[in-house]
Amino acid sequence: MKLDLFSIPIYIGDIDCDRIKIDHKGWRKNWLSETKTSHSFSNEVEKDSAHYLLQTIAKLIKDDFNFDANLRLCSVWENHYKDNDFQEPHIHANSHLSFIIYKKVEESRTVFIHPYSNMLETFYGMMPVKSFERIYEPKCKSNQIVVFPSCLQHMVKKMSNSITIAGNLLIDQNESNK
Repeated sequence: MKLDLFSIPIYIGDIDCDRIKIDHKGWRKNWLSETKTSHSFSNEVEKDSAHYLLQTIAKLIKDDFNFDANLRLCSVWENHYKDNDFQEPHIHANSHLSFIIYKKVEESRTVFIHPYSNMLETFYGMMPVKSFERIYEPKCKSNQIVVFPSCLQHMVKKMSNSITIAGNLLIDQNESNK
């Protein structure tokens, strides 16, 4: 018998980027990487776009979130990767789920990092074979989305001439199920 204890689900699906309309309130070079982003501004997603985005995500996660709940978009921003731009390892605090939409990419450069990556590195030295992966790199392309727990550390390797849309979600459980 095999049990996958404490697994961390991520969800990958298709999305029509042309249906995601965001009113950007500003741009800046942010983080240590100085990637151009609309993060930290009050970006607004058009009502129809938000509805489409939330429906797309709900379909992706429905098998694992079988309680009666509502997804709420709490933040969204766009990142422009120009010439070997990147993002250092980070998490998305104050949310339950996060997403990355690959609007314009040749290949995704997202790297998810195992929560026990440092311990596994030590463990590998004692193991004859690699039993546990320390990172996961989804093979996404333009017009795809990846949804993941906000607490999952991730980063973006150097990339150029690419655009992603990222955001955070809260899961509000309906009153009848509390």
